[in-house]
Amino acid sequence: FPALFLQVRRPPDTALHEGSLSRYDSDSCSWQENYFILLGDFTLRWFESEEALRKGCEPRGSTALSGYLLLSSLGEYAESLGDLCQGIPGDSPFADAPGEFLFFLYHPFRKHFCLCAGSAGSRGIWRAALRDGIRYRGTELQLRDSLEAEAFLEAVRFYRQERGRYGAGDLLLGSEPEILGNVLMEDLLPVLRSRVLPSIRGAGRRRRQLWLQFLQEVYSLILGEISSGLASFQPEKEKLRIELEKKIRPDLDQMLTLKDQIAGKLQAAVRSAVESCCRREVEPHLEAVLEELRRPLGSGVRAVRSLFLRKVDNMIALVRSSPVAVLQKEV
Repeated sequence: FPALFLQVRRPPDTALHEGSLSRYDSDSCSWQENYFILLGDFTLRWFESEEALRKGCEPRGSTALSGYLLLSSLGEYAESLGDLCQGIPGDSPFADAPGEFLFFLYHPFRKHFCLCAGSAGSRGIWRAALRDGIRYRGTELQLRDSLEAEAFLEAVRFYRQERGRYGAGDLLLGSEPEILGNVLMEDLLPVLRSRVLPSIRGAGRRRRQLWLQFLQEVYSLILGEISSGLASFQPEKEKLRIELEKKIRPDLDQMLTLKDQIAGKLQAAVRSAVESCCRREVEPHLEAVLEELRRPLGSGVRAVRSLFLRKVDNMIALVRSSPVAVLQKEV
């Protein structure tokens, strides 16, 4: 069931999965039951009730799943929340849950979702659907399989490496604005912690709530500015691409020929060494490896043969022990 969501592209407004879930509302500090629906473009929407959805009412909210982490326990969520809210002491992030089948959608700079299903089966299906949605939306840029996308990702990696940051993790997941927004928030977060966090007053849970809301507002503002900037840059980018193609195209055949020549020289240079290494280090062990492979295959064949013979013997015994009239009736 889980893999079905990624095997077939669905229309954006198709319902992949839907059902009732309890959602923790941080504003009212209470759990509310809403009706959730996961659409074909892997956008998650929630309504007041199933009736509100069927009547065509506007959703209470919606979010794209790119950049989210799916957490399976309160401990995992509390740990992630503690890392994000460094310096703010706090107890449990929410009031007592209405059930034990909890799961969480966590994003450091977007709205968090603390959800509770009615059963273990329901939670399993929702987690499978959301996991596939997160994977799909997170690899949106990589799925394009274009040189432009590859160049963009490499540029972001080089930018981070120049600042001594490696292992991008979830930062390079999502669309171009989201990736750039993540990298910019990575740069801004230490500054915001030192300048803004001390000025947030209140009890522990309230301070955490205000801090998270502040990060969400900053991230939303950054995404808006980046999206606008990228949109205005598109004509210039297209012009630069055309000019670059004009410069490269005349020499393309020569470059490809040179590439083949270099590849041939490299193969000739390493072939003898590789063949010698294989004869010396690999071939002596091939017989033992093949023998190890034969054992389970032989055991499987013998088991199938034994099962077949046993079934045939049972059929013969049944025929011999059954009256002729019964056999004729069966036929």
